[in-house]
Amino acid sequence: MTDSKRFINGKCRYCGMDAEHCRCGKLEGESCQAGCGDECACAQSHSHRHGSIEWKEWIPIGLAAVLLTGSVFLGGTAQIVLRLAAYLLAGYEVLIRAATGFAKRRFFDENVLMAVATVGAIALGEYAEAAAVMIFYGVGEGLQEAAVRNSRRRITDAVALHPDTARRVSADGEQNVVKPEDVAVGEAILVRAGERVPLDGTVIAGESLLDVSMLNGEPKPQLARPGSAVQAGSVNTNGPLTIRVTRIASESSTSRLLRAVEDATRHKPAIERFITRFSRVYTPAVIGAAALLAVLPPLLGAGSWNEWIGRALIFLVISCPCALVLSIPLTFFAGLAITSKQGVLFKGADALERLPRTKAVVLDKTGTLTEGEFNVQHVESEELPKAELLALASAAEQDSLHPVAAAIARADTRGYLAGSVQEIAGKGVIAMIDGRRVAVGNRALMKQEGARTNSGASVLIAIDGRYAGAIYVGDRVRASARAAVGELNALVGYTAILTGDARQPAEKVGSELGVKGVFAELQPEDKLKRMREIRSNIGRTLFVGDGINDAPVLAGADIGVAVGNGTDMAAEAADALLLTNDLTRIPYAIRAAKKTVRTARQNITIALGIKIAALVLGALGLAGMWVAVVADVGAAIICVLHTLTLFYTSRKN
Repeated sequence: MTDSKRFINGKCRYCGMDAEHCRCGKLEGESCQAGCGDECACAQSHSHRHGSIEWKEWIPIGLAAVLLTGSVFLGGTAQIVLRLAAYLLAGYEVLIRAATGFAKRRFFDENVLMAVATVGAIALGEYAEAAAVMIFYGVGEGLQEAAVRNSRRRITDAVALHPDTARRVSADGEQNVVKPEDVAVGEAILVRAGERVPLDGTVIAGESLLDVSMLNGEPKPQLARPGSAVQAGSVNTNGPLTIRVTRIASESSTSRLLRAVEDATRHKPAIERFITRFSRVYTPAVIGAAALLAVLPPLLGAGSWNEWIGRALIFLVISCPCALVLSIPLTFFAGLAITSKQGVLFKGADALERLPRTKAVVLDKTGTLTEGEFNVQHVESEELPKAELLALASAAEQDSLHPVAAAIARADTRGYLAGSVQEIAGKGVIAMIDGRRVAVGNRALMKQEGARTNSGASVLIAIDGRYAGAIYVGDRVRASARAAVGELNALVGYTAILTGDARQPAEKVGSELGVKGVFAELQPEDKLKRMREIRSNIGRTLFVGDGINDAPVLAGADIGVAVGNGTDMAAEAADALLLTNDLTRIPYAIRAAKKTVRTARQNITIALGIKIAALVLGALGLAGMWVAVVADVGAAIICVLHTLTLFYTSRKN
């Protein structure tokens, strides 16, 4: 298979990664070497071929184990040949990586340690031990690679990959199957029942339910009808939809989410960078210690050269840091997978690592804690029934584009017809309805109509020049907000609202939800300043927002989380995306991040504890090559299994 078959616009068609980071092939950036034809052995489960590729990867290890076992029944040259063949089958990739590392001046890594130790064992005539080291090391790497694939599959399953095709509909109704990349903004596409939406757009014909669970974790289907915005990656469940494309393929919702997944593999958390730096010091240190162990005792007359060189080689095998270097990234892959399945997609593992030390969570109000859409909350009426008054106001506001007017227009559909509607800029509207002059607007309009009132409502109504009542319009608090704030108060200790809205509605929402602080009437730069004050006084701060005005705060916060239905600018500035409007996913993510970091630290402790104990035994001559193998591979497997418990505990959370 060539790169052109696997990579489309520089990205793997199966796992969504770019050529540099794609793990489908044997080597990064190269076409698939596994011989699987048109399917790749990547993180996705495509077909039976994927499973067969995994088995093929175990064949060299299996053959090596058979040859090593068979050598037990032979003697002389035949036994040596079989054991050397087993060594090369199991360890040729390690030897190649060690040689490549030397060529690139990477002199000290686990491959170098394995190569030096096993070649030394062969030099001492310990052919079986050398082959066994490579076999067990291969088993350990295979198990870890399987776990990494599982974690990556969990991450990529959290978002929908692009369909390979789109059904473009021309102006005369002709349909053509093309690549999504070939569809331009403004063109129409047809999505049939059972198909995945290939591009972002707006429905222009048809009505259906969309399964958006792969995008935001919401199990409830989303109704799509003419005028509804739809996202690429959602699945059309029961009826054909004609969609006007609003974004090209590379800028669709799915593409942006996949880029965020790709970014997550590039960023290293602080704890992982520590392990990398640690290994650069650790490897030359243990090689130096092994050299001293091999040279000093014989020079001091404490034993033979063969004895101490053997101990030094065992010391090198035991000291291999693979359990640390491989298990820590795996732990963070698991953490990213767990949070992404719950609708929180981190752009980098570094943000996940910072999350547990959060001391304050600060949230935007409109569109984050609230639904971001005005609704009629209360009606006051002087003489008419409230329902009658609302029906008249709704009829008068039917054609107004003002958001408050639109909320009133949606509130009643009794069918009153308004005639000779006059919209007065900055004041409101006046309409004739059933022979009555209905004025809906602010205090200035009431004064113009000669209607006297002391009401403090923002929307007032006069009928035939007399004040008739008022309508209170506001933004509805999200159903999940109260529970989320309660959990966050218990989890981090401090929550606050930063909003550009007026103080009165902001304080009302803050009081209803139980936040510790409310800061209202803020410009974007004021929000950033206030957030910095909170961080200075309380500690590490997480900010949650959705609007363009939130972008500076999202970028400036220790961790910024953009609500998924917000603006593109907010999403770009944030460290993580909340793919659903369920705010309780944020405290869930904090708890999951704490478990992830705790597991990573426990893995470090486990691996170092086993290594130190085995190193001491090896230096004293109490541990042979087999103990070295068990210590090295065993520590890695224990750390991997410990990491996989994260998935079990996440289901109970």
